[in-house]
Amino acid sequence: MMLDPQRWWELRRFRALFESGAVTLTEVAKETGLNRKPVRMYLSGQAPDLR
Repeated sequence: MMLDPQRWWELRRFRALFESGAVTLTEVAKETGLNRKPVRMYLSGQAPDLR
């Protein structure tokens, strides 16, 4: 699943919060409206970088 650049940047703003433990994967998924699997993939850095 490829995210459009806007959705990708939306996920990027949660990355530091997720890595610090301030938010959970489920919370990020709910906030962005995406499933946990693609959220996990993009936050872990396994997804292609769209810059």
